[in-house]
Amino acid sequence: MKKALVSALLTLLLLLACQTSEEEKIYQTLRQREEAFQKKDLSLYLSCISSGYQDKDEDFDRIKDRIEGYFKNFDRIEYRSWDRSVEITGESAGAVQQFQLEVERGGVKKRYSGKEFLFLKKERGKWKIMKGL
Repeated sequence: MKKALVSALLTLLLLLACQTSEEEKIYQTLRQREEAFQKKDLSLYLSCISSGYQDKDEDFDRIKDRIEGYFKNFDRIEYRSWDRSVEITGESAGAVQQFQLEVERGGVKKRYSGKEFLFLKKERGKWKIMKGL
C-alpha cells in the first residue's frame, strides 16, 4: 500500500514539474517578445509568432508588416509586461498579462496600457502566439 502511494505521489510530482516547465517555456516566449520590442528586432519578434497566426483580419504576414512598420517608424519603443498568468491545456495555452507600451517619434511620446489575452500553441517543442496581438 505504501509503495503504491509513494509511486502515485512521485508520478504526481513529475506531472507537476512538467507543467511548471511548460509554463516557464511560455513565459520565455513572452519575455522574448518583450526583448524584441526593446531591441526593435523583427526576427526575434517573429520567432514568437506562429506561422499559422490568425486573429480578426490579421495573419502572420500582416503581423510582420505591422511590426516592421513600428520598428521603422518609431525612434524608440518601450514595452513591458507583468502580472502574468498562464493556463495550459495539452498543446494549447492562454496567457493574460498587463502591459505598457510607450513609443516615441520626433520627440512625441505616446503611451498605451492594458491587459493582453494571448493564445499560444506548442509547435515543434516551442510555444508560439497564435492569436491575440
